[in-house]
Amino acid sequence: MQDYLKLEDAKEDLKEKITKFLEQIDEFRKCQEYMPLDELIWKIYTDTGYYNYVSLMPNGALRTANLKILFEKAKQYEQTSFKGLYSFIRFIDRLKLSNKDMTGAKLIGENEDVIRIMSIHKSKGLEFPVVFLSNTGKGFNMRDIYSNPILLHQDIGLGPKYINYEKGIRYDTLAREAIKYKSKEEMIAEEMRILYVALTRAKEKLIITGMEKDYIKNIARKRETLQMYSNITKDDKINKHIIQDNLSYLKWIEFVALNSEKKLDKILNIYTYKKEELLEDLMKEETIEESDLMQKLDEIKVKDSKEIKEKLDWKYGYKIANNILTKTSVTKLKNVEEDVEKETLDYDVPKFLKEETKITASQKGTLMHLVLQKLDEKVNYNEEKIQELLDKLEEKNIIDSKEKDAIDVKKIYEFTLSNIWKELKNAKKIEREKPFYINLSAKEAYGEDIDENILVQGIIDLYYITEDGRIILVDYKTDSLNRSEEFIERYRRQLEIYGKALEKVLGKKVDKTYIYSTYLGKTIEI
Repeated sequence: MQDYLKLEDAKEDLKEKITKFLEQIDEFRKCQEYMPLDELIWKIYTDTGYYNYVSLMPNGALRTANLKILFEKAKQYEQTSFKGLYSFIRFIDRLKLSNKDMTGAKLIGENEDVIRIMSIHKSKGLEFPVVFLSNTGKGFNMRDIYSNPILLHQDIGLGPKYINYEKGIRYDTLAREAIKYKSKEEMIAEEMRILYVALTRAKEKLIITGMEKDYIKNIARKRETLQMYSNITKDDKINKHIIQDNLSYLKWIEFVALNSEKKLDKILNIYTYKKEELLEDLMKEETIEESDLMQKLDEIKVKDSKEIKEKLDWKYGYKIANNILTKTSVTKLKNVEEDVEKETLDYDVPKFLKEETKITASQKGTLMHLVLQKLDEKVNYNEEKIQELLDKLEEKNIIDSKEKDAIDVKKIYEFTLSNIWKELKNAKKIEREKPFYINLSAKEAYGEDIDENILVQGIIDLYYITEDGRIILVDYKTDSLNRSEEFIERYRRQLEIYGKALEKVLGKKVDKTYIYSTYLGKTIEI
């Protein structure tokens, strides 16, 4: 029979933890007697810190959304005639057995193919292919600053208006003027931050719309204003008084465009439309007499069939460009094989499901990548030390025991005997898992002769700068290929792009490019 440790025999730190846990359970039991079920669940979330804990885990947004669903289910249940924690647990069990209404939360990601209408605040942290920033001509809301009789500021304090009852007049005090000035500065700073968020949400195209009266006159006036202040300040910056006197996004954008016309002409196109032009087609009414209609029908009948055929057979001259991504990854480019190795471990599948399935070759490759990235060039490794590294990764929950067993320690050890590892020990600079972006022409990227630029992104496994200043680029591969030539043929294009990106960032030519094959235990020079 198994022996169990008594609480009084436990160590002090463990005893304290167990005691605290039991006290918390007792508190929750007491609370469930009088507290509504949804409030009890939320209390458990907050008191234990579990809600914040899952938000920091992989797929944290989805996990917290599922916790909210449980909370909402409890709230709905409380509104019925049934009450109590025990009944709710039985209700959930019955739902699980019947497979009804137990689907998890669904989060629409930023890459979903949908049209979204949202505030600028809501868009923070998201990116979209095309963004419309609308109604930029609307002025900022200054009502609170100017209309409230008493203003309050966290640093300055109260700023009331002074009222003279004898003369029947009121006017601003010095404190109120100070708060107005300070609040306006803070509001402008906040609006600038919001505008920055709006202008940086688009991946490919940003379309800004706004209305302004007497556009031509206003533009001329803005040019004069810029010229006047530039003569005073003698620099290219827009004077802060201009910003303070023109309180709308559209006016700010116009000033920036006028101030940097030569710099922005390649990325900014400004179109102006008059109200009359936009309404012309809507307001225009044509009355067609019956005789005129018959005449037009006759003209259509005798129209040259050759001209009609030419129009029907017409083909768009830039059809190829429609099928070309303007932003892509290195592995998705034409003539580059899809790399089965991923940069990060995939924990989208719950661990209890992973334990029932075998680790695939792709997952093994990912694990090998991970361990190669975790090696410390200052350590003289043998197989035992590599095993210790794997044990530490397991302790930190970076990998589990099954994944640890799937890692080939001998293959990792072979890498530490390579010339690459010897050079790493004396390298001046080492960079691992380095993300990059590079602009390529469509011809370079896809081999298509069209006037388009493609933004290509990728991650360089390893590059280092040797003692004598040479740049060495290394890419790990775990493919089961038997000849060096196969690696070179498959990955030459990919590593050429990595090399170009690295040379662009460092401003210096890459001296050597290597593939290290864990399968062959061999360094292959490209």
